[in-house]
Amino acid sequence: MCGIYGFARKEGPLNMLERFRLRGVVMDLAFLNETRGRDGTGIALLFPEKRIMFKEATPAGKLLKTKRFQGMIREITDRTQVCLGHTRLATIGDIRNAHCHPFESEHFLGVHNGHFMNREALLKKYGKETETPVDSEAIFRVLDGEANVKGLISKLSEMEGDFALGFSFKYDPHRLFLIRNADKPLHVAYAPGLRTLFWSSDAEHLEYALARNGLKGSVWAIKEDHLYIADVRNFTAKSHLRKTACKMKSYEGAREMLLAEDDFRPGRQPAFFSFDDLQEFGFFEGSGMNEHSKIPCAICHQESETGELFYDEMSRRFLCDACSFDCLDSYENGQRQTQGQEEVRELFEVAAG
Repeated sequence: MCGIYGFARKEGPLNMLERFRLRGVVMDLAFLNETRGRDGTGIALLFPEKRIMFKEATPAGKLLKTKRFQGMIREITDRTQVCLGHTRLATIGDIRNAHCHPFESEHFLGVHNGHFMNREALLKKYGKETETPVDSEAIFRVLDGEANVKGLISKLSEMEGDFALGFSFKYDPHRLFLIRNADKPLHVAYAPGLRTLFWSSDAEHLEYALARNGLKGSVWAIKEDHLYIADVRNFTAKSHLRKTACKMKSYEGAREMLLAEDDFRPGRQPAFFSFDDLQEFGFFEGSGMNEHSKIPCAICHQESETGELFYDEMSRRFLCDACSFDCLDSYENGQRQTQGQEEVRELFEVAAG
């Protein structure tokens, strides 16, 4: 789970208070999204004539106190048209600055929350290469070369995984593209006073950031499997967002691994496998996951490295060591209780006979 956020704004003069509010929302969203990822922080700002990027493998809350991050925030001016922000929870690729978002490809700058499962196949199909092992980078490498919405939709529709994306053309900062599938959240709010569209993973984060900075705007979730285009040149009292159907494929294996929902049933014996067992079975083939990938325990929801978790074949869920022990203990207690009830029943049957 990562956090993505930012804004798209129509170019125009800002007074001191408006500039303070715009920067304040970005700082608040960076801080609030730390709850979704503490392994890295990044922001890209797009202007008509330039781009500025900041990426560091440090939690956002810690960076907010530094001069280097505050200097980046002061780069937000009346000419900033798109802001792309990200807080990273490292899954694929270790914790280092280069593995933080936003990612820059030949034609795009973008951020991603989720997993891109069939990236190797699509990179090969389109003759693209990545500079990092992070699966998110591959999204924008695959998109390289597409100059219109039809081409973007064609390639996005081939991608398999769980997605919430925000991206822009590097050399056309007038447009922001947003898309999600059913597995990831993404919310927007338009502040007409600033002619600015703000966006973030969580609705509550947007609501708080707007209210704290004295801005008004209705927060709503963008529709899944639709590509939204925010052209800042069309911003007036309304954002005039356009959307086009674009279904990104969900990866059922990832859903089972990451989003298992069935309650554990202590009445049947769990069958646990370690990471090494699963790797030997080819369970992770094509997923891009390794022993250092981080996913939540299906019971306590604590993030842990895959190599430290156990997979229950019956419920198809990953569990941490403590929760897997509790499941085994619940099963054994249930068995002892059942056995005791059967013994009592047999005694009564003998006495009745």
